[in-house]
Amino acid sequence: MSSRLTNSVRTPFKALRSRFPYLGTDFLKILIAIACGIGLASLFTWGSSTDVTSMSAPRILLHNASLAVLALFLTHYGAMVMMILNGIWLGMGMVASTAAIGLHQTVALTAVHIPLEIVAWALTIQGARLFWPTLLGVIRGEHTWRRMAQKMREVLITPATFYLLAALAEWAEHALLER
Repeated sequence: MSSRLTNSVRTPFKALRSRFPYLGTDFLKILIAIACGIGLASLFTWGSSTDVTSMSAPRILLHNASLAVLALFLTHYGAMVMMILNGIWLGMGMVASTAAIGLHQTVALTAVHIPLEIVAWALTIQGARLFWPTLLGVIRGEHTWRRMAQKMREVLITPATFYLLAALAEWAEHALLER
């Protein structure tokens, strides 16, 4: 009975690992970038502020979606650089936010959406890794534009789900904090 349960738990992870073999490595790179951003931001003095910007879920989603599509066209190398820079910026933002509004509010504003965004970033890198051969095939005339659009849709579905959830969570975190 326990081996059946173990196999049923391993099956989704095996499927995920076979589809995105470098997901763990890319995820780790993003986490290291966030830690570097935190370390870098710790070198500065941050003032306090109670100003929290108003955000909307569609605006957040549009921003994240545009970054994801751009990342696809930059190959996984460009996508990785984008996401690592995003991670450094996020780490610095977390330190600045903690200095400005305190640890409690920073955690309240980031606890749900940041983990979702980090997963989406790693999945975007994986999508770029899978998309690039198709884009090259279109450029070489080996594939059609329709095939490229299908591949783009295929590789963006998973990260788009996480970007959508992250945008909704970020909007909700801000809306609840403003109440």
